[in-house]
Amino acid sequence: MLYIFVEFLKTKSFNMKYIFLCVFVFFSSSVFSQIVFIENTKESDEKGWSGAIELEYDYNKSTEIDMEFINSSFLQWNNETWTIFLLNEIDLNRAGDKDFANNSLQHFRLSYHVKDNYAIESFLQNQHDLVHNIENRGLAGVGVRTKLPVLDIIGVSAFFEYEELVDSSSNEDIRLSVYNQLSFNISEKVKFSNSVYYQPKTEDFSDYRLALEASISVPLSKKLFLTNSFSLAHDTHPANDIPNTTYQIKNSLKYEF
Repeated sequence: MLYIFVEFLKTKSFNMKYIFLCVFVFFSSSVFSQIVFIENTKESDEKGWSGAIELEYDYNKSTEIDMEFINSSFLQWNNETWTIFLLNEIDLNRAGDKDFANNSLQHFRLSYHVKDNYAIESFLQNQHDLVHNIENRGLAGVGVRTKLPVLDIIGVSAFFEYEELVDSSSNEDIRLSVYNQLSFNISEKVKFSNSVYYQPKTEDFSDYRLALEASISVPLSKKLFLTNSFSLAHDTHPANDIPNTTYQIKNSLKYEF
């Protein structure tokens, strides 16, 4: 798989218009949840290479400068048997000398398609989120996922997690992850997507994370989409000084290729 990826980088020619987008931001508020909604970055069924770039930028100046930059991009290679999925996310939001968001995420997933509707997957993930007092959180896991007629995608996995907090404390846990990703068209052009996660600690099921994300996508052109999303997350044992429940509302532009 690595050889295929290297050869792709050598031979694939990119048009610069795929990279530079003009982004108008309508609204963005609050803080990011600690559960990352990987499943809402839905894998494409197309064979070969595909991906998407989502950008948001906001700059305001009155008594002080308020600036926010969000980038979410993924790249996927897919055939009849295997899927390689790469995701990178960055969010920076600063007003004056205070950070309202300062996080990044890298996610790698390898899926083996046993049948048309079943897959075994392994994944690695690294996360940095200073606003939630997370210096670094790394995890590695394995699981299964399936597609059902009504519930769409359902997945179950187990992962090992190592977490370093800004107060120099650290945690090592094994957690389960149960998730559902549902999407359907509200109308001919408007698409609704929803993801739900439940991640309990295996040693203590009262220590869990629960998260919900709902989004609406409206096409502006064949490959350009306006998306509006709402995220809500609850952690029974967050880092010190962090509320149990956090939420986020945002609008952005998404370009698919």
